[in-house]
Amino acid sequence: MRPLKEDSRGKRRTVADALEVVRQERGVPEIASAEIKVGPFLLPSGEATAAVVLVCPDLDCCVSLPASWWFTALPEKSSQRHRFEISCLDGAKVGADGSVVLTDGRRLRGVEVVPTHMPYELSLAEERILWNVIRFTESYECYRNLRDDLPHYLQRGVPELKVLDYSRLHSIPRRPLKVIKAYIEIHDPELSVSNQKIADALAKCGVRVPRRRPRRVN
Repeated sequence: MRPLKEDSRGKRRTVADALEVVRQERGVPEIASAEIKVGPFLLPSGEATAAVVLVCPDLDCCVSLPASWWFTALPEKSSQRHRFEISCLDGAKVGADGSVVLTDGRRLRGVEVVPTHMPYELSLAEERILWNVIRFTESYECYRNLRDDLPHYLQRGVPELKVLDYSRLHSIPRRPLKVIKAYIEIHDPELSVSNQKIADALAKCGVRVPRRRPRRVN
């Protein structure tokens, strides 16, 4: 399943925003089938949040919204916005107009996530550094499949949807900066970064690298 417009995730807030991305990227006027998947995870700081993704199985694509723990919406026949836990959105069906039907049957309009305050924001270069380190160390366990959070009897027919779990990044094996830099130069040559840039990016994510030992003076 192909993620769409990941680089602009931070600019999106509403389910309607996510639907518009699908329409533009897939070139379709209407979206017949869409639902929301939510996967809780922990940040290195210990703060809880959740990945929020609009999934369109028929179009083989998905669009993510900012990590959130809360959202606001207008309940049916109400003009006042209410606040809900993000878990209420898991499994919700999405209409073509952006309205949402929760699994308990409640209908909501104007669904807007409240982004979790992150202790860091990764640039595109920093995201590429992190991805290269994960690939280099084969630390794919840092990703979790939202489908695994569903009961076994519901997992059949649900596509795999993997998201990065920042609470797992501390398990990435340590590698010397010069070795990581050499790997990036070979496998991602368009990404030009220094050892310090690599160290700073990994430190943001809670990934530790070996410290340089001071030279001994005889």
